[in-house]
Amino acid sequence: MIRAILIMSSLAGAMVSTPRLRAQDVGDAAALHARFVDYSDEPLRHKIDNSIKILEDALRVFGPDAVYASFNGGKDACVILHLLRAARHAHAVKSSNREKPKCIYFDASDDFGEVRTFVRDTCEALADELAVEPVAPDVGYVDGLKKLVSDAKPRALAFVLGTRQGDPNCGDQKPFEPSSEWMPAFMRVNPILDWSYGDVWSFLRTFDLPYCSLYDEGYTSLGSVSSTKRNPALLSNEEYKPAFMLEDWSLERAGRVEKPKKKAAVVP
Repeated sequence: MIRAILIMSSLAGAMVSTPRLRAQDVGDAAALHARFVDYSDEPLRHKIDNSIKILEDALRVFGPDAVYASFNGGKDACVILHLLRAARHAHAVKSSNREKPKCIYFDASDDFGEVRTFVRDTCEALADELAVEPVAPDVGYVDGLKKLVSDAKPRALAFVLGTRQGDPNCGDQKPFEPSSEWMPAFMRVNPILDWSYGDVWSFLRTFDLPYCSLYDEGYTSLGSVSSTKRNPALLSNEEYKPAFMLEDWSLERAGRVEKPKKKAAVVP
């Protein structure tokens, strides 16, 4: 709890002096990597180092052109995208392999307009570093992955995901985890499994990285329009505080609306 208060206090000060960044304000990958290397505050520095090492391993084993970042515009996706940029730079320096990792996104009509615009603008801004491959509009996640995997056969693909411990369906996943049997065969790469909600916001704010504007309007976890509301834990004096001001990180998904459960069939 003490650490949570310290992080929130630090970020609150940053919010006063730092203007909202646009999706295009992604900066240079080499400069970003240098900032990561020069950053000295623990334990976030340790987590950044470990995450970049996992991503460098994925680039080395699978090859950059077989590594895909799945970008949905969420805060966790922003973290892994910029970590991947730094890892790609480090890998290119060590190996002289300057191939681009892939970046895919699923453009769903039931997503927030702010999210869809942010995703497209971010991917456009990173076109020199990542090979952007948008999936056809409203193609489901599993169907989209099936096509990508099928088109790549017999080569194995690795998908970088923003999964964190405690997320729904995370289970006991490891940094490298094969996909579930009911999904197409690929390797899941989970570089931020041990990151907390506070770590995510500390990272984005410390390194001045852009994120979707909805997080400044009281949203803490983004899904479809119908399944996402502002987080009631951020409501203060009839106004919503920004997502990084959430004090109880266990309430991260308090604004997500659960889908109604189907009634069990009655057996006569």
